[in-house]
Amino acid sequence: MINKFPRTINRRRRGDEDRMGSMMSNMDKNRKDKEDPEVKRENKQVRKLKKLRSLESKGKTGTNRYNKLKEKVYNPFPENTNGRRKAIKEFKKGYEKVGKVKSGEYDREKREFYYSKENKKVELLPSDDADRPITKGIKKRNLGENFK
Repeated sequence: MINKFPRTINRRRRGDEDRMGSMMSNMDKNRKDKEDPEVKRENKQVRKLKKLRSLESKGKTGTNRYNKLKEKVYNPFPENTNGRRKAIKEFKKGYEKVGKVKSGEYDREKREFYYSKENKKVELLPSDDADRPITKGIKKRNLGENFK
């Protein structure tokens, strides 16, 4: 009788340690999260620096893309973030002082507001003649209904 599965004979001939070694190496190859987060972050920084240097060598130092990348590479933890969360917190704090958060009025009224990136504060949504809010041109994450 001819063996249809010749690999099994070879596998049986090898010792247990050899079999386990090959299994473990296969598991390591399949693992996606080999590196810890700190190493991944450092690798990301190195890739950004490499990209920055390639832009410098091409003479594209005056572009907006170059300036943003340079800011991220040389200042990975900026102190002044966009202020969106801070503005939303202040907006909610005003409702907490009056006691409208517990009554649910804040949750009902926050749909009428949005975060304005230009003014860096929460503002009332513009509305049409029928008092329907106009959300065109406003990103969904900045609408009041998506405030956390």
